[in-house]
Amino acid sequence: MLKESRLKARAEGGVKELLEYLGEDVSRPGVVNTPRRFVKAMEELTRGLREPPPEVVFFPLEYEAEVGPVVIENIGAVSVCEHHLLPIILRISVAYVPGDGIPGLSKVIKLVKWAAARPIMQERFTEWIADLLMEKLRAKAVYVKVCGVHMCSFIRGAKDEHHSMTTEAKRGEINVRLRCKRPLSCR
Repeated sequence: MLKESRLKARAEGGVKELLEYLGEDVSRPGVVNTPRRFVKAMEELTRGLREPPPEVVFFPLEYEAEVGPVVIENIGAVSVCEHHLLPIILRISVAYVPGDGIPGLSKVIKLVKWAAARPIMQERFTEWIADLLMEKLRAKAVYVKVCGVHMCSFIRGAKDEHHSMTTEAKRGEINVRLRCKRPLSCR
């Protein structure tokens, strides 16, 4: 705990130094607590690095039937670009063919949100979450579609507020179409 509080104090000091480097008056009332707030925000956005994955609860199939794909579309999540540490607003849609039980809906959503809560590169994240869902859902097949608006290209670089990036990954045989609403869409 002592080491953690020292690291946190160093992180807050680093943010203060960054603000000074950028020309900000760190004694200004509106900014004096910014280092603490920024570190707290980054802790929240990257909680998946420190928290264990949520446990998935399964419900038994109570009848003999082949269960078709289960589709959960447009799960909202926020991640952080690993290159710039700026937010990525995500919509994640998943489809899976259950294996030996049906996972609880809220647990699937919590697992997806937990997985996103870390610095990512969207292409690699999409592949990883497909593997993670196969394992944690004990699925026969998985299909993941991730739509993201990256603040690093929204507010800097290309400065294009109309873009979105879509990545997909499949594991096993699954025949379903997934939709993703564009994050930050007014439609």
